[in-house]
Amino acid sequence: MSSDLQSSANWESSTLCTLYKQLWVGAKPLPDNISLAGQTAVITGGNAGLGFEAGRQLLQLGLSNLVIAVRSRSKGEDAASKLREEFPLSTITVSIVDLTDYDSITNFCRECEKLERLDYVILNAGLMASELRRAERTGHELVFQTNYLSTVFMVLLLVPTLISKGKTNKSDHPPVLSIVGSDTMYSSTFTASTSVFDTIDNPPSYEEIPHYATTKLLVMMFISRLAKEVDFENIIINVSNPGLTNGTGLFHKKEDQGLASRVGSMLLRGLGRPIHVGASNYIYALLAAGRESHGSFVSDWSIKPYAPVMYTSDGQKISDMLWEETLRELTASGPVSLWFKPSFSLM
Repeated sequence: MSSDLQSSANWESSTLCTLYKQLWVGAKPLPDNISLAGQTAVITGGNAGLGFEAGRQLLQLGLSNLVIAVRSRSKGEDAASKLREEFPLSTITVSIVDLTDYDSITNFCRECEKLERLDYVILNAGLMASELRRAERTGHELVFQTNYLSTVFMVLLLVPTLISKGKTNKSDHPPVLSIVGSDTMYSSTFTASTSVFDTIDNPPSYEEIPHYATTKLLVMMFISRLAKEVDFENIIINVSNPGLTNGTGLFHKKEDQGLASRVGSMLLRGLGRPIHVGASNYIYALLAAGRESHGSFVSDWSIKPYAPVMYTSDGQKISDMLWEETLRELTASGPVSLWFKPSFSLM
């Protein structure tokens, strides 16, 4: 587990390690004879890039039912049509979810409750932006809202459903919920003394890649803590990282034309993995990483350490603040019925 890998955290954070991983570490094969026949997976942001390719790879393994969760129905249907043509024996449906809207997330999760089975979920949707913007409905900084708050809100709603479906269907493996993270978290220098939310919502200066990296660090902090509240025999929750990957669109959106995006685009051309290779790490996190990946960071087809700060007392203080602020915010924002008892008052 990542909690046992502190000794290699500094190496994983180094530029030399990043170059080594991107240039020389290749995908590990999945276990033999995997068949996903009869099983169901949900992928957010599954209409393009890594999400689309991950869905395609699951269908190649015989997945019977794939739900593509997207904000735009037309884009979702376009993607579904391509996959239906390639995999005519599988059922591929489109569901709508807007990660800036808690009501939309709640409705989407209720739709997931109606599925006959739910074996795998990949929360892949995310955002990088070149300037600070606010989410219209919540007032939080938009990248923080999308990559962190809305994502963990969805996690809290989906975990009980995944556990319930797993027990009902008596599967031979626990369901897996994998949240897409990033090894950019290793580079985050985020600190907060009083409030994590206030600090990230109101930075003294805004830089797109460092800010993105911090949102991914916060995801890892929250998931590592949440995993302690649930038995990995009932569900496996991990964070998966595709590495620097071509074809994701992360550095190519019109709103993301800052210096960092241009530098990122140059790095992609030189170091980026093909998209099918990056997406294969998602599949590894679902099907091969196993119970040891619970609450851990799955990157480069193995379990990797947390960011170094997470092993420090200062990092633990940030993690504790984040945990409390998050649960207070999200239990007040929608019908999150916590399936564990926090050690603090939510009032």
